[in-house]
Amino acid sequence: MNDATAKYQVHIHGNAYGLAIGDQAAVFTDQSLQRQFPSPFLAPALPPQGVLGRDEELTSVFDLLALSDEGIRDVAPVALRGMGGIGKTTLAVALGRLDVIPHLFPDGVLWAALGPDPTVRLLLDDWGRSLGVDLLPEPDEAACNRRLRDVLYHRRVLLIVDDVWEVTDGKYFLVAGPQCRTLITTRESPVAYTLATRERTLPVDVLKPEAALALLRSLAREAVATDETTAQRLCERLEYLPLALTLAGRLLAIEADVPSRMQRVLGELVERREARLQLLQQEGRPGLDEDHPVSLQAILGMSVSRLDRVDQERFAMLSVFGSEPLTWEINAAAFVWECSVEQAEASVSTFIQRGLVTRRDDRYWMHALLADYAAELLETLNL
Repeated sequence: MNDATAKYQVHIHGNAYGLAIGDQAAVFTDQSLQRQFPSPFLAPALPPQGVLGRDEELTSVFDLLALSDEGIRDVAPVALRGMGGIGKTTLAVALGRLDVIPHLFPDGVLWAALGPDPTVRLLLDDWGRSLGVDLLPEPDEAACNRRLRDVLYHRRVLLIVDDVWEVTDGKYFLVAGPQCRTLITTRESPVAYTLATRERTLPVDVLKPEAALALLRSLAREAVATDETTAQRLCERLEYLPLALTLAGRLLAIEADVPSRMQRVLGELVERREARLQLLQQEGRPGLDEDHPVSLQAILGMSVSRLDRVDQERFAMLSVFGSEPLTWEINAAAFVWECSVEQAEASVSTFIQRGLVTRRDDRYWMHALLADYAAELLETLNL
Protein backbone atom coordinates (compact mmCIF):
# COMPACT_ATOMS: atom_id res chain seq x y z
CA MET A 1 0.00 0.00 0.00
CA ASN A 2 1.24 3.49 -0.86
CA ASP A 3 2.31 5.24 2.33
CA ALA A 4 1.03 8.55 1.03
CA THR A 5 -2.52 7.25 0.68
CA ALA A 6 -2.63 4.77 3.56
CA LYS A 7 -5.71 5.11 5.75
CA TYR A 8 -4.87 5.20 9.42
CA GLN A 9 -7.51 3.98 11.85
CA VAL A 10 -7.03 3.99 15.60
CA HIS A 11 -8.57 1.12 17.52
CA ILE A 12 -9.19 1.05 21.26
CA HIS A 13 -9.82 -2.24 23.03
CA GLY A 14 -10.10 -1.49 26.74
CA ASN A 15 -6.53 -0.93 27.85
CA ALA A 16 -5.08 -2.06 24.51
CA TYR A 17 -4.33 0.45 21.79
CA GLY A 18 -3.25 -0.18 18.24
CA LEU A 19 -2.95 1.48 14.87
CA ALA A 20 -4.12 -0.15 11.68
CA ILE A 21 -3.03 0.81 8.17
CA GLY A 22 -5.64 -0.58 5.83
CA ASP A 23 -6.12 -4.17 6.90
CA GLN A 24 -2.67 -4.55 8.43
CA ALA A 25 -1.61 -3.87 11.98
CA ALA A 26 1.34 -1.54 12.32
CA VAL A 27 4.01 -2.41 14.87
CA PHE A 28 6.83 0.07 15.26
CA THR A 29 10.25 -0.46 16.77
CA ASP A 30 13.28 1.71 16.32
CA GLN A 31 16.10 0.58 18.53
CA SER A 32 18.58 2.57 16.45
CA LEU A 33 17.38 5.91 17.79
CA GLN A 34 19.90 6.89 20.42
CA ARG A 35 19.48 10.34 22.01
CA GLN A 36 21.95 12.52 23.84
CA PHE A 37 19.12 14.02 25.92
CA PRO A 38 16.26 12.65 28.03
CA SER A 39 13.13 11.23 26.40
CA PRO A 40 10.49 11.95 29.06
CA PHE A 41 7.13 10.22 29.16
CA LEU A 42 4.79 12.26 31.33
CA ALA A 43 1.37 11.06 30.11
CA PRO A 44 -0.77 9.82 33.03
CA ALA A 45 -1.83 6.20 33.34
CA LEU A 46 -4.92 4.94 31.55
CA PRO A 47 -8.05 4.51 33.68
CA PRO A 48 -8.28 0.94 35.02
CA GLN A 49 -11.47 0.26 33.05
CA GLY A 50 -9.76 1.36 29.84
CA VAL A 51 -11.32 3.69 27.27
CA LEU A 52 -14.57 2.70 25.61
CA GLY A 53 -16.42 4.13 22.65
CA ARG A 54 -13.84 6.68 21.53
CA ASP A 55 -12.33 5.10 18.41
CA GLU A 56 -13.77 7.72 16.06
CA GLU A 57 -12.69 10.67 18.17
CA LEU A 58 -9.18 9.29 18.64
CA THR A 59 -8.85 8.75 14.91
CA SER A 60 -10.00 12.35 14.31
CA VAL A 61 -7.33 13.67 16.68
CA PHE A 62 -4.74 11.49 14.98
CA ASP A 63 -5.74 12.93 11.61
CA LEU A 64 -5.91 16.56 12.75
CA LEU A 65 -2.39 16.26 14.17
CA ALA A 66 -1.25 14.75 10.84
CA LEU A 67 0.42 11.88 12.65
CA SER A 68 0.18 9.65 9.60
CA ASP A 69 2.78 11.78 7.80
CA GLU A 70 5.98 12.17 9.77
CA GLY A 71 7.43 14.45 7.12
CA ILE A 72 4.99 17.30 7.74
CA ARG A 73 6.46 20.14 9.76
CA ASP A 74 4.98 23.03 11.73
CA VAL A 75 1.60 21.42 12.37
CA ALA A 76 -0.64 23.81 14.30
CA PRO A 77 -2.06 22.82 17.72
CA VAL A 78 -5.29 20.87 18.05
CA ALA A 79 -7.82 21.45 20.84
CA LEU A 80 -10.31 19.06 22.43
CA ARG A 81 -13.24 21.05 23.74
CA GLY A 82 -16.32 20.06 25.75
CA MET A 83 -18.14 20.36 29.06
CA GLY A 84 -16.62 19.18 32.32
CA GLY A 85 -16.59 15.40 32.71
CA ILE A 86 -17.09 14.62 29.03
CA GLY A 87 -13.78 12.79 28.67
CA LYS A 88 -11.34 15.27 27.12
CA THR A 89 -8.52 14.30 29.45
CA THR A 90 -9.14 10.58 28.96
CA LEU A 91 -9.04 11.04 25.20
CA ALA A 92 -5.75 12.94 25.49
CA VAL A 93 -4.31 10.18 27.68
CA ALA A 94 -5.43 7.59 25.13
CA LEU A 95 -3.55 9.45 22.41
CA GLY A 96 -0.40 9.72 24.52
CA ARG A 97 -0.55 5.99 25.28
CA LEU A 98 -0.88 4.75 21.70
CA ASP A 99 1.75 2.14 20.87
CA VAL A 100 2.82 4.17 17.85
CA ILE A 101 3.66 7.30 19.86
CA PRO A 102 7.24 6.28 20.85
CA HIS A 103 7.98 5.79 17.16
CA LEU A 104 6.43 9.08 16.09
CA PHE A 105 7.90 11.01 19.03
CA PRO A 106 11.17 9.35 20.04
CA ASP A 107 12.08 12.37 22.16
CA GLY A 108 9.15 11.91 24.49
CA VAL A 109 5.71 13.01 25.62
CA LEU A 110 5.24 16.08 27.80
CA TRP A 111 2.07 16.57 29.86
CA ALA A 112 0.89 19.53 31.93
CA ALA A 113 -2.45 19.74 33.76
CA LEU A 114 -3.23 23.42 34.30
CA GLY A 115 -6.66 23.88 35.89
CA PRO A 116 -8.26 27.27 36.62
CA ASP A 117 -5.44 28.59 38.82
CA PRO A 118 -2.18 26.98 37.68
CA THR A 119 1.31 27.70 38.94
CA VAL A 120 2.61 28.18 35.41
CA ARG A 121 6.25 28.68 36.37
CA LEU A 122 6.43 25.39 38.29
CA LEU A 123 4.84 23.48 35.42
CA LEU A 124 7.30 24.97 32.94
CA ASP A 125 10.16 24.11 35.30
CA ASP A 126 8.89 20.52 35.36
CA TRP A 127 9.04 20.40 31.57
CA GLY A 128 12.54 21.83 31.62
CA ARG A 129 13.80 19.23 34.10
CA SER A 130 12.18 16.44 32.07
CA LEU A 131 14.05 17.67 29.01
CA GLY A 132 17.35 17.97 30.87
CA VAL A 133 17.26 21.79 30.99
CA ASP A 134 17.52 24.03 34.05
CA LEU A 135 15.00 26.85 33.76
CA LEU A 136 15.52 28.21 37.27
CA PRO A 137 17.90 30.97 36.11
CA GLU A 138 15.25 32.28 33.70
CA PRO A 139 13.63 35.49 35.03
CA ASP A 140 9.98 34.76 34.17
CA GLU A 141 7.50 32.55 32.32
CA ALA A 142 8.10 34.29 28.99
CA ALA A 143 11.81 33.55 29.22
CA CYS A 144 11.04 29.91 30.08
CA ASN A 145 8.81 29.75 27.03
CA ARG A 146 11.61 31.02 24.77
CA ARG A 147 14.14 28.62 26.26
CA LEU A 148 11.84 25.63 25.79
CA ARG A 149 11.23 26.68 22.18
CA ASP A 150 14.97 26.58 21.58
CA VAL A 151 15.33 23.21 23.28
CA LEU A 152 12.48 21.63 21.29
CA TYR A 153 13.43 23.07 17.91
CA HIS A 154 15.28 19.94 16.80
CA ARG A 155 13.31 17.38 18.82
CA ARG A 156 10.24 15.29 18.10
CA VAL A 157 8.01 15.55 21.16
CA LEU A 158 4.25 15.28 21.72
CA LEU A 159 3.06 18.08 24.00
CA ILE A 160 -0.29 17.71 25.80
CA VAL A 161 -1.62 20.70 27.73
CA ASP A 162 -4.64 19.56 29.70
CA ASP A 163 -7.48 21.54 31.29
CA VAL A 164 -6.64 25.06 30.09
CA TRP A 165 -8.97 27.76 31.42
CA GLU A 166 -7.18 30.96 30.34
CA VAL A 167 -5.54 31.87 27.04
CA THR A 168 -2.72 33.68 28.85
CA ASP A 169 -1.82 30.50 30.76
CA GLY A 170 -2.03 28.24 27.73
CA LYS A 171 0.20 30.43 25.57
CA TYR A 172 3.20 29.77 27.78
CA PHE A 173 3.03 26.08 26.80
CA LEU A 174 3.05 26.69 23.04
CA VAL A 175 6.70 25.76 22.72
CA ALA A 176 6.59 23.07 20.01
CA GLY A 177 9.39 22.78 17.50
CA PRO A 178 8.73 22.10 13.80
CA GLN A 179 8.66 18.31 14.31
CA CYS A 180 6.55 18.40 17.48
CA ARG A 181 2.77 18.25 17.90
CA THR A 182 0.59 19.99 20.51
CA LEU A 183 -2.77 18.88 21.88
CA ILE A 184 -4.82 21.12 24.20
CA THR A 185 -7.94 20.30 26.21
CA THR A 186 -10.36 22.92 27.52
CA ARG A 187 -13.98 23.61 28.40
CA GLU A 188 -13.74 27.13 27.02
CA SER A 189 -14.27 27.97 23.35
CA PRO A 190 -12.25 31.25 23.51
CA VAL A 191 -9.27 29.20 24.74
CA ALA A 192 -9.68 26.54 22.04
CA TYR A 193 -10.24 28.99 19.19
CA THR A 194 -7.36 31.26 20.22
CA LEU A 195 -4.75 28.58 20.87
CA ALA A 196 -5.81 26.17 18.12
CA THR A 197 -8.39 28.00 15.90
CA ARG A 198 -12.02 26.97 15.46
CA GLU A 199 -11.19 24.76 12.47
CA ARG A 200 -8.69 22.76 14.53
CA THR A 201 -10.96 22.32 17.54
CA LEU A 202 -12.60 18.93 17.96
CA PRO A 203 -15.85 19.06 19.99
CA VAL A 204 -16.01 16.09 22.35
CA ASP A 205 -19.54 14.76 22.83
CA VAL A 206 -21.12 12.31 25.26
CA LEU A 207 -20.81 8.58 24.68
CA LYS A 208 -23.20 6.66 22.50
CA PRO A 209 -25.77 4.65 24.51
CA GLU A 210 -24.16 1.26 23.87
CA ALA A 211 -20.71 2.55 24.87
CA ALA A 212 -22.17 4.17 28.00
CA LEU A 213 -23.72 0.88 29.12
CA ALA A 214 -20.48 -0.95 28.33
CA LEU A 215 -18.58 1.54 30.53
CA LEU A 216 -21.04 1.06 33.39
CA ARG A 217 -20.84 -2.71 32.98
CA SER A 218 -17.03 -2.65 33.05
CA LEU A 219 -17.16 -0.96 36.47
CA ALA A 220 -20.31 -2.47 38.01
CA ARG A 221 -20.91 -5.82 36.35
CA GLU A 222 -23.26 -7.08 39.09
CA ALA A 223 -25.51 -4.02 38.97
CA VAL A 224 -25.97 -4.24 35.21
CA ALA A 225 -26.45 -8.01 35.27
CA THR A 226 -29.03 -7.78 38.08
CA ASP A 227 -31.14 -5.04 36.52
CA GLU A 228 -30.05 -4.06 33.02
CA THR A 229 -33.23 -2.09 32.39
CA THR A 230 -32.59 0.24 35.33
CA ALA A 231 -28.90 0.41 34.40
CA GLN A 232 -29.88 1.60 30.93
CA ARG A 233 -32.20 4.15 32.51
CA LEU A 234 -29.31 5.36 34.66
CA CYS A 235 -27.17 5.83 31.54
CA GLU A 236 -30.00 7.88 30.05
CA ARG A 237 -30.45 9.92 33.22
CA LEU A 238 -26.72 10.66 33.36
CA GLU A 239 -27.08 11.48 29.66
CA TYR A 240 -24.07 9.32 28.79
CA LEU A 241 -21.52 11.61 30.48
CA PRO A 242 -18.32 9.54 30.97
CA LEU A 243 -17.31 11.03 34.33
CA ALA A 244 -20.76 10.57 35.85
CA LEU A 245 -20.95 6.99 34.54
CA THR A 246 -17.52 6.26 35.98
CA LEU A 247 -18.37 7.64 39.43
CA ALA A 248 -21.74 5.85 39.46
CA GLY A 249 -20.09 2.59 38.41
CA ARG A 250 -17.50 2.84 41.16
CA LEU A 251 -20.19 3.47 43.78
CA LEU A 252 -22.31 0.55 42.59
CA ALA A 253 -19.26 -1.73 42.61
CA ILE A 254 -18.55 -0.80 46.23
CA GLU A 255 -22.13 -1.65 47.21
CA ALA A 256 -22.27 -4.92 45.24
CA ASP A 257 -21.61 -7.14 48.29
CA VAL A 258 -25.06 -6.20 49.63
CA PRO A 259 -27.23 -6.70 46.54
CA SER A 260 -30.37 -5.12 48.01
CA ARG A 261 -28.42 -1.99 48.94
CA MET A 262 -26.75 -1.89 45.51
CA GLN A 263 -30.15 -2.04 43.83
CA ARG A 264 -31.50 0.70 46.08
CA VAL A 265 -28.51 2.93 45.25
CA LEU A 266 -29.07 2.26 41.55
CA GLY A 267 -32.68 3.36 41.87
CA GLU A 268 -31.76 6.46 43.85
CA LEU A 269 -29.27 7.52 41.20
CA VAL A 270 -32.03 7.32 38.62
CA GLU A 271 -34.69 9.08 40.69
CA ARG A 272 -32.89 11.66 42.85
CA ARG A 273 -30.84 14.52 41.46
CA GLU A 274 -29.12 14.97 44.85
CA ALA A 275 -27.78 11.43 44.62
CA ARG A 276 -26.44 12.09 41.13
CA LEU A 277 -24.85 15.43 41.97
CA GLN A 278 -23.19 14.08 45.12
CA LEU A 279 -21.32 11.31 43.31
CA LEU A 280 -17.71 11.56 44.49
CA GLN A 281 -14.46 11.60 42.57
CA GLN A 282 -11.90 10.24 45.01
CA GLU A 283 -8.85 11.62 43.19
CA GLY A 284 -9.54 15.28 43.90
CA ARG A 285 -9.28 17.92 41.20
CA PRO A 286 -7.09 20.98 40.44
CA GLY A 287 -9.01 24.15 41.16
CA LEU A 288 -11.16 22.47 43.84
CA ASP A 289 -9.27 20.16 46.19
CA GLU A 290 -6.38 18.09 44.89
CA ASP A 291 -6.04 16.02 48.09
CA HIS A 292 -9.62 15.07 48.95
CA PRO A 293 -12.69 13.73 47.14
CA VAL A 294 -14.79 16.24 45.23
CA SER A 295 -18.41 15.92 44.13
CA LEU A 296 -19.75 15.83 40.61
CA GLN A 297 -21.74 18.94 41.55
CA ALA A 298 -18.53 20.83 42.41
CA ILE A 299 -16.86 19.72 39.18
CA LEU A 300 -19.78 20.88 37.06
CA GLY A 301 -20.02 24.08 39.08
CA MET A 302 -16.50 25.18 38.22
CA SER A 303 -17.79 26.59 34.94
CA VAL A 304 -20.88 28.18 36.52
CA SER A 305 -18.75 29.95 39.13
CA ARG A 306 -17.03 31.88 36.34
CA LEU A 307 -20.30 33.58 35.40
CA ASP A 308 -21.32 36.95 36.82
CA ARG A 309 -24.33 37.13 39.16
CA VAL A 310 -26.86 37.94 36.42
CA ASP A 311 -25.75 35.05 34.22
CA GLN A 312 -25.66 32.66 37.19
CA GLU A 313 -29.29 33.53 37.85
CA ARG A 314 -30.20 33.12 34.19
CA PHE A 315 -28.38 29.80 34.04
CA ALA A 316 -30.34 28.57 37.07
CA MET A 317 -33.63 29.67 35.53
CA LEU A 318 -33.02 27.52 32.45
CA SER A 319 -33.96 24.51 34.59
CA VAL A 320 -37.63 25.57 34.32
CA PHE A 321 -37.70 24.22 30.77
CA GLY A 322 -37.26 20.82 32.37
CA SER A 323 -37.72 18.48 29.40
CA GLU A 324 -35.44 15.62 28.35
CA PRO A 325 -33.46 16.66 26.44
CA LEU A 326 -33.53 20.17 27.82
CA THR A 327 -33.62 22.53 24.87
CA TRP A 328 -35.00 26.00 24.21
CA GLU A 329 -35.01 28.89 21.76
CA ILE A 330 -33.61 32.37 22.34
CA ASN A 331 -37.06 33.99 22.44
CA ALA A 332 -38.21 31.55 25.13
CA ALA A 333 -35.13 32.29 27.22
CA ALA A 334 -35.69 36.03 26.87
CA PHE A 335 -39.29 35.56 28.08
CA VAL A 336 -38.21 33.55 31.14
CA TRP A 337 -35.40 35.97 31.95
CA GLU A 338 -37.60 39.03 31.35
CA CYS A 339 -34.96 40.65 29.17
CA SER A 340 -34.50 41.70 25.55
CA VAL A 341 -33.62 39.18 22.85
CA GLU A 342 -30.22 40.90 22.47
CA GLN A 343 -29.50 40.44 26.20
CA ALA A 344 -30.61 36.81 26.00
CA GLU A 345 -28.29 36.24 23.04
CA ALA A 346 -25.38 37.65 25.05
CA SER A 347 -26.04 35.33 27.99
CA VAL A 348 -26.48 32.25 25.80
CA SER A 349 -23.23 33.13 24.00
CA THR A 350 -21.47 33.28 27.36
CA PHE A 351 -22.90 29.90 28.38
CA ILE A 352 -21.67 28.36 25.13
CA GLN A 353 -18.19 29.83 25.63
CA ARG A 354 -18.06 28.34 29.15
CA GLY A 355 -19.03 24.87 27.93
CA LEU A 356 -22.44 24.95 29.64
CA VAL A 357 -24.70 25.06 26.58
CA THR A 358 -24.46 23.72 23.03
CA ARG A 359 -26.30 24.82 19.91
CA ARG A 360 -28.19 22.04 18.17
CA ASP A 361 -29.77 23.14 14.92
CA ASP A 362 -31.98 26.15 15.77
CA ARG A 363 -32.23 25.34 19.47
CA TYR A 364 -29.90 25.33 22.47
CA TRP A 365 -29.21 22.30 24.61
CA MET A 366 -28.12 21.82 28.23
CA HIS A 367 -26.87 18.47 29.49
CA ALA A 368 -29.21 16.71 31.92
CA LEU A 369 -26.69 16.89 34.78
CA LEU A 370 -26.16 20.60 34.19
CA ALA A 371 -29.94 20.90 34.33
CA ASP A 372 -29.80 19.11 37.70
CA TYR A 373 -27.15 21.59 38.82
CA ALA A 374 -29.24 24.52 37.55
CA ALA A 375 -32.28 23.27 39.51
CA GLU A 376 -30.21 23.04 42.69
CA LEU A 377 -28.83 26.53 42.09
CA LEU A 378 -32.34 27.89 41.47
CA GLU A 379 -33.42 26.65 44.89
CA THR A 380 -30.31 28.10 46.52
CA LEU A 381 -30.83 31.53 44.96
CA ASN A 382 -34.54 31.55 45.87
CA LEU A 383 -35.50 33.14 42.55
